[in-house]
Amino acid sequence: MNELREYVDHLFRNYKNYSGTIELKEEIVGNLEAKVSHLIGNGLNKKDAIAKAKNSITKIDDLIDGNIPVFIGQFQFNIFQIAYIYILIAWIVTIPFSIFRVGIVISYGLFFICIILGIVYLFLINKMKESSKKIKHLNVISIVRTNKIVWLLWVLYIMIYWVYLSAVFFSSNIWFSRTVYIDGPYQFGILIAKYALPLISIVIPLILNACIKLLPQYEAREFHE
Repeated sequence: MNELREYVDHLFRNYKNYSGTIELKEEIVGNLEAKVSHLIGNGLNKKDAIAKAKNSITKIDDLIDGNIPVFIGQFQFNIFQIAYIYILIAWIVTIPFSIFRVGIVISYGLFFICIILGIVYLFLINKMKESSKKIKHLNVISIVRTNKIVWLLWVLYIMIYWVYLSAVFFSSNIWFSRTVYIDGPYQFGILIAKYALPLISIVIPLILNACIKLLPQYEAREFHE
C-alpha cells in the first residue's frame, strides 16, 4: 500500500543516512500492511483500517539502533558551557603569540567570539529553565562516528599545515643540502609559534569528546525504560 509506505517514509525523514533503516522500514511497512488486512478482515473499512494502523505507530525514535532519549535543554546548555570554556582557554593561549606578532587576527577573533558567547550564555540561562525537561533522541553511534572523523580530519589538517610550513621555511635548505640557521631566540620563537598556532583548533574535536562523555549523564532513563 503506497499510503502506508509514504507514511513510513515520513516517519524516517530524519534517519535517511542511518544504517539498517531500509530493513527496518520494510519490517514496519509489512507489519502495518498485516495490521490493515487484519482490521479489514474484522469488518473495518479500508480507510479506517489504514488510519488505525497509522495511529499504532507515530514515531520510530526508540527503534533506531543507538538512539537514546536525552534531556536536550540541560545537555545543550552544559555542552555550550564546555565549548565556551575551551574557546576562552584557546583565546588566552593565543595572547602570548602576539609577542611574536603571530596569530594576532586569530586572537582578536577568539576574543570577540568569547564576548558574543558570553551574551548568548546569559540568554540560555533563562531559556534552559523552560526547556530543562524537554526530551529528544540523540544517536550515540552517529556522534561517535562523527567524532572519529573530526579527529582524523584534525590530524590530517595539522600534518598538512606542518608540511606546508616546513616547505616554506626549509625547502631551499633541504634542496641544496644547506644547514638550517635560525637567527637568534626571537626568530626561534616565531618559528615555534607558527608551528604551535594551528594546535588551538583541537577545541573542536574536544567539544565532540565532551558530548560523548556527557550523554549518559543526561539520558532520560525512566523515559527510555
